[in-house]
Amino acid sequence: MQIQRDTRGAELGPNQYEDAEGYLAPLAAGSGPRSNPLGEFPTGPAIGERLPDVVTSDSDGRIVDLHHDRESQPVVLIFTRSVVW
Repeated sequence: MQIQRDTRGAELGPNQYEDAEGYLAPLAAGSGPRSNPLGEFPTGPAIGERLPDVVTSDSDGRIVDLHHDRESQPVVLIFTRSVVW
């Protein structure tokens, strides 16, 4: 699947770009962390679908195994992404 990226915008000056929504940033729309997808694209498992095995660290650095450590209890898993401010 080829994901199209939103590259609409204009260069206002050195290291200053405005995207189609009026957001100003040091990177052009469609590059680096400003690569916003257009149209249909995969976003992850459906609600209620079992997640793959996930082993990661929590905010205190402790290792967490998503399926083993929660003992079959429901879980909320939150992903965040960085942004160019």
